[in-house]
Parts: sequence; structure tokens; C-alpha cells
Amino acid sequence: MKALIAILILMLAAGSHAAATCACSLGGGASYNFLGDPAMDVNMDGYDEFARENVPTSSIAVQNSVVVPDAKAAAESRLSLDLKDKSNIVLALSKTREGISGRGNMTAINGTEPVLAVGTLNGNKLSLDVTASGGELYKFNLASEGSTVMGDFSEALPNGASLTGLAKGKWEI
Repeated sequence: MKALIAILILMLAAGSHAAATCACSLGGGASYNFLGDPAMDVNMDGYDEFARENVPTSSIAVQNSVVVPDAKAAAESRLSLDLKDKSNIVLALSKTREGISGRGNMTAINGTEPVLAVGTLNGNKLSLDVTASGGELYKFNLASEGSTVMGDFSEALPNGASLTGLAKGKWEI
């Protein structure tokens, strides 16, 4: 008998006006009219209605997307390369009619020395010749993807010896 009374109470509650206007019930309705009490009616839309009315479907991360400038297209850029032999080259590059030129510094175990660079850019392939003040010539063949550059290099020393290695780094504005 108690079970029958409980079922009747649930059926009456589910079929009442309060259940029909409470957003937390299965009765639906968009207004938060808590249990039918007009003093509690804040006439607030449910989240799904708010989103449908106030969030444009075309605004999904497009308006807030960040456009990263491409160093390959810039008139001036900065290239930082880490060589496999633990030395580092930092260059300030500029576009010229002939290609790319720049100057910077090379830091190695024995200190820092100035360097000059000339090169060309074809698509995402950067060919760069870097001459150090001590006479060393580095020939880089690099590929760029975004701001990352990687590739190989050969080093010609003033005494005629040559070395090869890998370089990787950042090319940024």
C-alpha cells in the first residue's frame, strides 16, 4: 500500500505545473521557475538556449586564431642555429635582390667571433654560406617548417680540412 501511495505522489508531482516549468525536471521548459513559485521565477534561459541564441556557429576559434608571421616572407628576420659540435650561430638576416644576407656571431668552445652570411631561399629550402672572421666557411642546406629549421652543413677550415654535421634551430621575426 505504501508503494502505491508513493507512486501516486510521484505521478502527481511529475504532472504538475511545477514539474513542467522546472528546468531540472523531465517536464522541460526553459524558465527556472523553481517549483512553480512566482517569487523564484528569474526567467532565465537554459544553457542550451543561451548557447543557441548567443554563440554564432561560425565563431569556433576562427576569431581568436593567432596568425604567426612567417620569417621567410619578412624583410628582416633572426636565425639561431645549434650545430652538432655544440657551437651556435645567431644571425640577423635581411632580404636582398640577390637573396638573403646577414651578420651575427658564432659561439664555440674557444669563444665568440663575428660572421657574415649570404644565401638563397627557394620555397622552404634555405641555402646559406656563413663565413667566420677566422676564415672558416660553413655551407648550410636547411629546410624550414614554421619557425623550425633543420639540415646539414659542411665546414671548410682555412688549413684545407673539412667537416660535416647537422644543424637545427629557429627562424623568427
